[in-house]
Amino acid sequence: MASVARVFLGIWAVVIEIFDFWRRRLFDWWRRKAPAELWLDILRHAESYEEWEEAALRLDNLLGLDFWRYNQVSRYYDYRLINERLDSLTTAREEQDVHGLVNLLRCGLVRNLGNITATKLYNRSFAGTKFLIEEYITQVAEALEDISGLPAVPPSGMGGFDTGTNAATIATISTSSAGMIAPAASYTHVQPPAVHFSDDSTTVASNSGAGSGAAIANIKVPMTMSTQMKLDFVHDTRQAFGRSTLVLQGGAIFGLCHLGVVKALFLRGLLPRIITGTATGALISALVAIHKEEELPSVLKGDGIDLSAFSSHGRVPGKGFEFCNSEQGNPNRWRTLLRRVVRFCREGYFLDVRVLEDCVRANVGDLTFEEAFVRSKRVLNITVATAGRAGVPTLLNYLTAPNVLIWTAAVASNASTPSFYGHRANAILCKDQDGNIVPWAPADELDLQHWTRASYSERESPLMRIAELFNVNHFIVSQARPYLIPFLQSDMHGPSRFETRSTTTSVTSFLVRMVGLEIRHRLRQLDTLGLLPTSIRRFLVDEAIPGASVMLVPEVTTGDFIRLLETPTRETLDYWILRGERSVWPAVSALRIRCAIETELDRAYQMARRLKPGVLRKKSSTAVNLMAKGREGKHRADSVGERR
Repeated sequence: MASVARVFLGIWAVVIEIFDFWRRRLFDWWRRKAPAELWLDILRHAESYEEWEEAALRLDNLLGLDFWRYNQVSRYYDYRLINERLDSLTTAREEQDVHGLVNLLRCGLVRNLGNITATKLYNRSFAGTKFLIEEYITQVAEALEDISGLPAVPPSGMGGFDTGTNAATIATISTSSAGMIAPAASYTHVQPPAVHFSDDSTTVASNSGAGSGAAIANIKVPMTMSTQMKLDFVHDTRQAFGRSTLVLQGGAIFGLCHLGVVKALFLRGLLPRIITGTATGALISALVAIHKEEELPSVLKGDGIDLSAFSSHGRVPGKGFEFCNSEQGNPNRWRTLLRRVVRFCREGYFLDVRVLEDCVRANVGDLTFEEAFVRSKRVLNITVATAGRAGVPTLLNYLTAPNVLIWTAAVASNASTPSFYGHRANAILCKDQDGNIVPWAPADELDLQHWTRASYSERESPLMRIAELFNVNHFIVSQARPYLIPFLQSDMHGPSRFETRSTTTSVTSFLVRMVGLEIRHRLRQLDTLGLLPTSIRRFLVDEAIPGASVMLVPEVTTGDFIRLLETPTRETLDYWILRGERSVWPAVSALRIRCAIETELDRAYQMARRLKPGVLRKKSSTAVNLMAKGREGKHRADSVGERR
């Protein structure tokens, strides 16, 4: 009987073990994610662009989106025109037809040729757009590189050759005073062309009756282009193509995302030389625009940013600077909120503008707009809002306010209502001709206001002013305003993660976007009719952008809004930098298409300028101010001086 019981128990144990085995297998199968979902999670939580790019390529392969990229045909762009232009460029480069190449680039080099920058072309695939478009942009950039690399004079030993006895039949080659090569046989009174190119071979033979003479066969004349003509070509082409600017808008502590945006663009070689900032964006743009190329990597990682002004308690040394103790966690947020509420009850305002001033000045120093431009070769624009303007430009840069101190302009851009920063005067300072820091005379009678209370007409818009001053026709807008982020989406967001799962969620997300677009359209109509109050129009209706644009919006969670109470620390800096980077990665392909040609033109222009004598360089207004150094009794300096 006992043996029967043992057998029964043994069988029962085996049954239980088998049941448990299949239960675990079934549970694992139920929880197991499809490969596409696994790569979507990697894409969402990527820590670097390389990791994000690998996940994007895998997803395109799994979902069959790479076939769409290989297929040239699409109703969203003129693929026939792009194919034709690509064939012409390839043929001209293979035949070394520099004259034809120059004509091709001059007559058809526009940013949106054939509608290749259409948004729908960049939201169909995770990793990029049509390969035809990418190949076309690559060919154009390489063609520009070829032209900028042409020698100004022929190599040694190629300046000429022995013509023999019959000069009438031998084509001679002469070098002009500007360093250009041109045929001189029958065109002695014609100005030599800027670009010289030859056929594949030139056969020169003697025509003497006795059959004796010299023959020169298969001589290839090197293609050359004078430095001045290169400069003229690149300058004119660059002017016609237009320039880009990075616009950093608002954000409070969300504005730290702008650092990540700048970092991602810089590492991909897509950071424009013109940077514009408003509110918190003005602080970040000032920090970026004053540094040289080799200094930016450390700044964009957060190592070169001094946040010690925000830490009044619990200072911790870190890499030469002092940061708030980030280990305090949530209690630190509530203490910050309590401190601000107490300040509001006692003094009538929440934030202490002196902390902001100390932080900006510690990081930017006493540089002026012009000194920053000379140092970094980047154009910094800061927008300020005033009650009556009084002739003061709403856009401050090295042209409109060259002697103004950057840190004072950045603080003025953050000026707000008395309930936020109190009644403290936000003075804008500048340097006089002796280098002394004095109040900026045009700002004496101004009432600086927060940007949300400003109301610009279309022609008064700071962005319109940037377009006029710097030939800007493309705007990369980083939007970090906390009250707008939940309702906005980046223009280049790739295929929706929900749309890749089911048709129902695809239709739902489409309807949500349509409702949002309809609301914005109706608000714009009310604003056009003048029925939308100024107090809310800047919150709900964005400033009109006078040109093509790409909007970058960081993805935030509900918990991120609690971080609005935090004081900036090294930990929060790293967190928001990564958020900003992730907002750029889906748009990298689109930005390459839009900016690769501009970047190559800018590089070629700087190279051609370095080869020219220093006559082309303008003198700064500092040199002009030195001429007036003997004048005394001047206590205030006007920012707009005579320029040469």
